[in-house]
Amino acid sequence: MFPHLFQGLDISEFHCETCELAKHTRISFPISNKRSSHPFHLIHSDIWGPSIIPNVSGARWFVSLIDYCTRVTWIVLLKQKSDVSIVIPNFHSMVQNQFGVKIKSFRIDNARDYFNQTLSPYFQSQDILHDSLCVNTPQQNGVAERKNGHLLNTTRALLFQGNVPRSYWGEAVLTATYMINRIPLQVLDNKSPVQILKSFYPHFRTSNGFTPRVFGCTAFVHVHSQHKDKLDSRAIKFVFLGYSST
Repeated sequence: MFPHLFQGLDISEFHCETCELAKHTRISFPISNKRSSHPFHLIHSDIWGPSIIPNVSGARWFVSLIDYCTRVTWIVLLKQKSDVSIVIPNFHSMVQNQFGVKIKSFRIDNARDYFNQTLSPYFQSQDILHDSLCVNTPQQNGVAERKNGHLLNTTRALLFQGNVPRSYWGEAVLTATYMINRIPLQVLDNKSPVQILKSFYPHFRTSNGFTPRVFGCTAFVHVHSQHKDKLDSRAIKFVFLGYSST
């Protein structure tokens, strides 16, 4: 207010305890663009939910599993939050069977569902490092936190654009995951996550062979019934509700 009163003084030495108590904030966490050297060395995971509106399948949560090297994301819908203790061993088995490697480390928050009588012994038996976070520090799992934010933004856009009831949010999340896995990212030198994964594992399928469709669009499914009359309809009209989790 009166800078001339402080000429020649080093204001960095000033310390106001009242200001510290009233205005104290944590130091900002820098955004990390680092990557692990090989797929499945480190998996970031986070649970989202519960949703006020259950999905048509009964799910109210979903768990995200993100590879730190490729940024490929897998999503699994959960009816109960505790189902994560089944999902993670199943995911690890899939990685071992499909890619021939073991996951080395999981980085997850301190949710009790990650620390239970099933998962903790499983991590120990598989020699998997369980990398938990400091309390109230979600920034340490920023990869999963930002990915979930991106997924939810895309999910809302899909539901609004397709005029699809909110009870199909689970299908929209899976579709958003499928799309995001195929969008180039700056952290990947403008390549998509599935491109990076395929560079390590050429056998990995990056598409289902079908032309992409708009979420919520009209779809016609062929009728294969052997008892249909010659004048019966050859197709049934449906609504397209997306892709698998990857």
